[in-house]
Order: sequence, then C-alpha cells, then structure tokens
Amino acid sequence: MTLIEPSEFGLFLKEKRKAALLTQDDLAAVINKSGQYISNIEKGKNNAPPDSSDIEALIQKLGLSDKEASLFKEKASADRGRLPSEQMDYLMKHRKLLDLINYGLENNVNDKRWAEMLTAISGGK
Repeated sequence: MTLIEPSEFGLFLKEKRKAALLTQDDLAAVINKSGQYISNIEKGKNNAPPDSSDIEALIQKLGLSDKEASLFKEKASADRGRLPSEQMDYLMKHRKLLDLINYGLENNVNDKRWAEMLTAISGGK
C-alpha cells in the first residue's frame, strides 16, 4: 500500500486555514471549488494545486502577510514542480544565474558553500 504524504504546500495551507478559523468549504468557495478539493490538497491527494489566480484569492481570504504570501506562492509552485513566475522571469533575464545553478548541480554545492559564496560576493554582509 502506498502511503500518501501531504506536500509542504498542503501542510502550510491547512495551518493557515486553521489559524484563520476557516473551514475547507469556506476556503474552497473563494475559488469556486469544493471543500473536498481543499481537503485533497491538505492530505497530499491532489496533483493539481490551485492556479496563480486562485492562489491570490486564497492569500486574500487567509489574510496572509506579505512574507507568508511569498512563502505560500513558493510552496504552491514547488507543489507544481516549478518556480514562481517572478523567479522564473528573473532567471530568464539573468541567464548567468542558470549557469551558476548548473555549476552547483554538477559540483554538488551544499548550502554551507552557497552561503560562503554569497558572503564573498556581498562583501561579508
């Protein structure tokens, strides 16, 4: 039997929904979906997370701060297996960043090494 695990997006959605004292039906109504749709996302059973316009509507309904909204978008995009559109646009405009990412992949650069490189680039800030 395959165990279904909720995604980070599903867990974050559930946490923020409960904090806002909303039911799954309350939240689903904002995006013209069923409560079952929200339940499936929270449980990891949904392979199609909300699209970007639905994400914006959910952010408004949940009353997320700018920081939370940014994290919410990132987790939703990761659930879809892609970057948020703003990040993808930035990467496409700055192609050398893709070279840097490829370097990291090819050389198994870890978080500690990335942090060292960023410190060196920013002059120790």
